[in-house]
Amino acid sequence: MLLSIAAILFSSHKADEGMFPLSEMKNIDLKKAGLRMEPIDLYNPDGVSLVDAIVRVGGCTGSFVSNDGLMVTNHHCAFGFVAAMSTVQNNYIRDGYLAKERNLEAQAKGLVCKITASYRDVSSEVLMGTQNTADPVERLKIIATNTKKITDAENKSNPGLSCEISEMFTGKSFVLFRYQLLKDVRLVYVPARSIGEYGGEKDNWVWPRHSGDFAFLRAYVAPDGSSAEYNANNVPFKPKRFLKINTKGINENDFVFILGYPGRTFRNQPAAFYKYHEEYMLKYVSNLYDWQINKMEEMGKGSDSLQIKYSGKIKSLANTTKNYKGKLQGFRRVGLTEKKFEEEKDMQKFLQADSTLNAKFGNVVPEINKVYDEVIANAPRNLFFDYIYSVAPTLQMAAALDNYKVAYIQLSSKDDKANYLRNQVPKLRAAYFRLYPQMDPELEKAGILKMIEDAHQNNNNNKVVAVENFYKKYPTLEAREKVLNQLYAKTKISKAEFMGKLLSDSSEAFVKYNDGLVALTHDLNIEMNYFDEIDRKRDGNLNSLLARYADAKSAFKQKQFIPDANATLRFTYGFVRGYYPNDAEFNKPFTTLKGVIEKEDGIDYELMQVVKDLYAARDFGQFIHPTLNDLPVNFLYNLDTTGGNSGSPVLDADGKLVGVNFDRAYTATINDYAWNEAYSRSVAVDIRYVLWTIQKVAQANNLLAELNVN
Repeated sequence: MLLSIAAILFSSHKADEGMFPLSEMKNIDLKKAGLRMEPIDLYNPDGVSLVDAIVRVGGCTGSFVSNDGLMVTNHHCAFGFVAAMSTVQNNYIRDGYLAKERNLEAQAKGLVCKITASYRDVSSEVLMGTQNTADPVERLKIIATNTKKITDAENKSNPGLSCEISEMFTGKSFVLFRYQLLKDVRLVYVPARSIGEYGGEKDNWVWPRHSGDFAFLRAYVAPDGSSAEYNANNVPFKPKRFLKINTKGINENDFVFILGYPGRTFRNQPAAFYKYHEEYMLKYVSNLYDWQINKMEEMGKGSDSLQIKYSGKIKSLANTTKNYKGKLQGFRRVGLTEKKFEEEKDMQKFLQADSTLNAKFGNVVPEINKVYDEVIANAPRNLFFDYIYSVAPTLQMAAALDNYKVAYIQLSSKDDKANYLRNQVPKLRAAYFRLYPQMDPELEKAGILKMIEDAHQNNNNNKVVAVENFYKKYPTLEAREKVLNQLYAKTKISKAEFMGKLLSDSSEAFVKYNDGLVALTHDLNIEMNYFDEIDRKRDGNLNSLLARYADAKSAFKQKQFIPDANATLRFTYGFVRGYYPNDAEFNKPFTTLKGVIEKEDGIDYELMQVVKDLYAARDFGQFIHPTLNDLPVNFLYNLDTTGGNSGSPVLDADGKLVGVNFDRAYTATINDYAWNEAYSRSVAVDIRYVLWTIQKVAQANNLLAELNVN
């Protein structure tokens, strides 16, 4: 049962944006908005309702569409699992994957799905004791200790569930969520890449789109219904509720809504945070990812195996870098940072005009700005530290070994050392086998050289001492390349068998291991850990300041706010609607198979012959759009979505499935910071295109029968 927390977190006023926690839905007049089904059947805190059909699929969203655990989500959400099982001989990335029988459904290794079972507010428990300290770092430690204590107790008393605490407003409010886990998930149908990712990165984050970005998975459990890891004896999961499909779809201006798990937004952050993101973070990351993508494409030329190996990573990085560039455009076009600073100036005047409010909140914005002045002044150096190990998993593992060794050596008593080995070596082993599949010496060496070259160009305030010392020792590019080649050739970190034995028990064997790569990270770690401690103090200070900032903003606006998205279940609604992305340019809300055919060029837009033949014969079956006189492919709507909403079901006024959310228009990438009906548009694959592809292209009659589509 989902427990209400609305009285604790929210007022009865409707918010400007629409990522509503379920408990806030009772304050929305959904019938007036256009909902035809009964709201209690949409969300029933005391019984089964539509929300029970929604599931978090890794970092995406999905929904149950049959009584046998069949789920629909996005092609790009399943892409990594398809890539992992692909080979040159069986290229499922290119050709797609279809299990015509259940015993052929392939394991999506590592994928865990979550269903929200219940939640409750635990703010007072998490913040207990923080009132007694003025030390920002100590405050964070208290919050972390309380959080662990609560979640440990909850997990112990709910053995069949996974419990975690989500911060709703920074430093202010916390909610405990209980999740049912599904650990055995299998691939049922993933269309060919030329359908599921039509246009690739060229079309990503743009409109018009013509992508069949959907996939079907199935969840399995133990025969007794409990959560279980993959096992041949497992049986399909029986959801409390599954979605019905509207095979006739929707039309322009129809009411639609989404239930899903949006990942992260930053709308309640201060102006200085926006400035840091606009001027530093977004640019740094997008430039780094562009370089990595170009390097992998260059290395993969002429090698099918490398292209398959890099495909998932390229797709992920390309998705992020294009998104960040869209955000930067949005910042410029909207003037968002400047508007946030102007709003804070007005808020400061409002607070200063009231002696009580001024005494309570008058120093909040100035103190936040002071903290961010330091953050911005040191941004180039800190961004280097944030990303140097991400480009080189082998180096990251070397750094982990060094940090664990240093921590162990500093312990004095035998008991402390024994406890450390017993508790920490398994964590180090788990970290290794998580990083091992990503290790790639040639790519890593190039990445390290690129990042230290960039860091070497920093101004004097942002110099990295370890990098400068490396440059003094190896002043030429040739010398730096040579030493990295030597370090990677000699390290045993990339040898799984050796590392498995080294970290196989709770011995101190790993402490005795050393090589040049570990030594290289030692100096970096010393410097990085020093600045991390400074960052922790800043974070602690910001944590308490942002809690007060939320209260000050609430007093200024005279209303409460919806918490930023944080991968917890949310509801958003709106209408199928086109828009004007640029002057004199109107985007209609539907694309059709005609557009798919028109885009084909054999390079960026490749098509299966069967698709062309079906279009030539105008064989659209029952899925033709009567007004468009064509097969609808994708459609636009003005709902409030962000990352994590990928795979969310788009539902009509009766709660029936009409589409699968998969993207936003380029102008809507700024949604993470600000939503506006004028430029925020999300994109779904029309359910009619999904069903047509299953029926006509894949000829997966078993799947159609399970979906109850004739």
